[in-house]
Amino acid sequence: MNNPTYFEALKWASLLIQEHHGDENAPELIMMDRMEWNRTELLVHYRQQLRLDQWQQFQKDVQRAVNGEPVQYITNKANFYGREFYVDSRVLIPRVETEELVEHILNAHPQLNQPLRVLDIGTGSGNIAITLKLERPDWQVTAVDIASEALAVAQQNAHQQEAVVDFRQGSLFDAVKGERFDIIVSNPPYIAENERDVMDQSVIEYEPDKALFAPDDGLFWYKQIGRQLANHLTNAGQLWCEFGYRQGAKLKQYFSELPGVKDVDVLQDLSGHDRILWVRGGSVI
Repeated sequence: MNNPTYFEALKWASLLIQEHHGDENAPELIMMDRMEWNRTELLVHYRQQLRLDQWQQFQKDVQRAVNGEPVQYITNKANFYGREFYVDSRVLIPRVETEELVEHILNAHPQLNQPLRVLDIGTGSGNIAITLKLERPDWQVTAVDIASEALAVAQQNAHQQEAVVDFRQGSLFDAVKGERFDIIVSNPPYIAENERDVMDQSVIEYEPDKALFAPDDGLFWYKQIGRQLANHLTNAGQLWCEFGYRQGAKLKQYFSELPGVKDVDVLQDLSGHDRILWVRGGSVI
């Protein structure tokens, strides 16, 4: 096919994707991301021809999608809380459930002029930390990750979004020893190894394993956070975590029994699944 129109290119891609049982939305998403168009702009250009370089790039992109690679890694773009973030295989692709986590935190702290201290554990692409900073500019946001490659992505995103976040390398609280925070947030690895068989194959093949899976039925990192929580949460400070939909009851019981914890609650996501852990600290008696 010689330099097709955008419509013809999408038709070719859709047939190829269907033939390989791939993501039917991928061709349009790829094209809109590459051209920086919304759907209306795409429709306006339907009958125009692609340049040769655009057509060649589109064919390469679609072949990657046929192989199961997520669109966000193909175009290096992921939307989160109304903003565009750079992502690649060094970090997880931000999910809608994590947007809900951010929304809960913001709703719990609606005041715009509170200089709260915030810690994001396992920041990955930096999507949570950067979003919180941009939505609440007076907050002092620190973000940690054990992986230097993830921090590189997060710092790139912070630069692009013009968000001032203090990024530090280390596992859990290692990089913030002696410091306390009003809000601690984490979306740690929480998938149990025995759930690997029921997961989307593209997630298994392309997203970083160490950001997905955790020992102890996926509860390992929550317990590590819990053991050190009293040393890093201010009095009446809050911990917010995303977790797997079957982990709520165990997490609620675990955190309820920790010293320095006053209240624990489990909140549901928009699909009705237990998804968000909320913990409030209090004076240890």
